[in-house]
Amino acid sequence: MRGSRLRERQAREEALKRAAAAERQQRRAFLQTVETIATALGETDPHAREKIHNSVTLLGVEAAQALLEEVLAIEAAGGMLTADGSRRRTPGGVYHYLLKQRLTEAGRKEDIKKI
Repeated sequence: MRGSRLRERQAREEALKRAAAAERQQRRAFLQTVETIATALGETDPHAREKIHNSVTLLGVEAAQALLEEVLAIEAAGGMLTADGSRRRTPGGVYHYLLKQRLTEAGRKEDIKKI
């Protein structure tokens, strides 16, 4: 009986180690996504990077990457003008504009404040 308890304990410890490793891997992928988006948008300001971090937290990694692809497509097509049409939005501005638009359409206006 003592051997079975030892094996059970070892199995629990291994499961905990695997779970911790998976969590570290997810965290690493999350942070890499934030860094990739910030770099692609040309954001160097810590405040702007924090907004990107919050947006990836709200949307998830896949949706945030899809939003980045949409921004890059808009930029390749000539960019997006501001509301008054006086100038082009920066890539980061396009990203945040589309993000707010998506959250509003999804009925998640309270999440906009978290960004």
